[in-house]
Amino acid sequence: MRYAVVLALALAVPFGARAAEPALTFQAHPLDRVFGELRVAADLVGGPKAVQAFNKGLEESFGKKGLEGLDISRPIVGYVTLGAKLEDTTVVIALPATGEKEFLALLDRVNFAEHKPLKDGLYAVPSLTPEFKARLRFANRHAYLAYGLNPEPALEPKALADPAKLYDAGERGLVAAKLHFDRIPADFKTALLAKVVELKKLLEKEADRDAVAALKEVLPELEKMFVRYALLSAGADTLALRFGVDVPTADVLLEAELKPKADTALAKLLSERKPTTNKFGALVTPDTVAGFKTRLPYFNDELRSAAVKGLEAASKEAGNNAPPNAKPLLDELFKGLGRTVKTGEFDLAGAMRGPDKNGDFTLALAVAFEDPAALEKEIKKAIQNDPPPFEIKWDADKLEKVNIHTVKMPGGGGFLDVSKPFGGDAATVAFALAPKGLFVMVGPDAVKDLKAALVVKPEEAPVLDVLINPARVAKFAGKMEPLAAAEIEKVLGKEDKLISAASLRVTGGKELNVKFALNLRLLPRVLAFGALERGEPFEKVEPKAAEAKPVEKR
Repeated sequence: MRYAVVLALALAVPFGARAAEPALTFQAHPLDRVFGELRVAADLVGGPKAVQAFNKGLEESFGKKGLEGLDISRPIVGYVTLGAKLEDTTVVIALPATGEKEFLALLDRVNFAEHKPLKDGLYAVPSLTPEFKARLRFANRHAYLAYGLNPEPALEPKALADPAKLYDAGERGLVAAKLHFDRIPADFKTALLAKVVELKKLLEKEADRDAVAALKEVLPELEKMFVRYALLSAGADTLALRFGVDVPTADVLLEAELKPKADTALAKLLSERKPTTNKFGALVTPDTVAGFKTRLPYFNDELRSAAVKGLEAASKEAGNNAPPNAKPLLDELFKGLGRTVKTGEFDLAGAMRGPDKNGDFTLALAVAFEDPAALEKEIKKAIQNDPPPFEIKWDADKLEKVNIHTVKMPGGGGFLDVSKPFGGDAATVAFALAPKGLFVMVGPDAVKDLKAALVVKPEEAPVLDVLINPARVAKFAGKMEPLAAAEIEKVLGKEDKLISAASLRVTGGKELNVKFALNLRLLPRVLAFGALERGEPFEKVEPKAAEAKPVEKR
């Protein structure tokens, strides 16, 4: 428990007197702006039908009177009051009201239950859950809605925060929240520590009761990490979370931004953070149909140590339950995974590429694995003892000291001939266990392509990136089933360009920025296709038209 003691000291040190400003604030830009950008997002996903569905949803939620009572030209702000006990925490939302009577009518329409007047200008309104209360007070041209076990103190006139001081007009997110570390009360940090220690004891108890060896090994490392970051948080200034829509790129964005104080250990740590790389990222070439590259999150010593200890415990468990002849293979597999985790560069990448001049495609896959020589020997032994229904040609070729093995891909025609897009009768699977990774190549010239893959160099890459070329996806689908190409084009369009469908980027420097982006023209459009169509032709919106086209507003 020595780490818990250190954490207790770190969390118990107050930054000064309890600040009047709330530690956690949040805001939404004026609703007319928010709704406008959400309609643009809907238009990018599903065209006019999606915009109509959005408008219909608003009408169904708020009735024919809509948001009458709420001033949609002014922003919504709010804050969280942090009490000495976690259960004393109260959420307060300041909603811009056009008038008291009109706003109360709006609440009654939304809640399907009437408000109840209380003493001194307070109102009781329906709560989300029975154990919590919801209270309302009008002040500063706003309706202050408080939610918690005991929300009344937060709505005392002297306790109300000024909405003008909470709103940041320059905030780039449509909706955003910000945590100010120096404003966190010391008593709240102490209460938070108690909950963390309570959770730790609960996890330890569960591990002892269920004999979960992996959890027992992992918990001490996670505790070290939690303590280290708690100490580093003394150098944190603010943490911002935001949601927004980037119309030019058609991305919906989720972002976290941690700003440190100058000349602190945290500031030094963030400034020294190097760009993320991927040793196999170059497998995603310009002719990629669809591909991905990612690095598993073993970015600090504690996570790497926890993962290694977890793998060691899992290896023992797997060995105890595995047949005797499978144990050596499992041992080498877990040992290699442990070696890979220790490097902190557990990279994966894959790409479907093509079509080539013959209209064929190639699949490339790679996963990091440190020194797989012993694993390769055990794989050969296991296959010799239990041969598969297909023939493996061991050591079919070689690149320096790396042996390349091949398997003839089965064809046979029929309704679903998996070899057809990869060269038909010429389709081959080639694989190799190289010093730094496992490689697989499927295609008409798999051995040649695998040799090229074995010499790719690491390159800068997001932590996660999923990429799609709409035109090439249609061509691949058409290779499998000619009629499928037209259906793909209806959903994704004909753009012959590699687009990031989803990405996660982590950058350091003056602050730490974590950004997740989801392209609205790709995966969301695929998911919305069936819901919007209901058997009718899909109204596809070309990318340029989506940006320039006026959007219907209500």
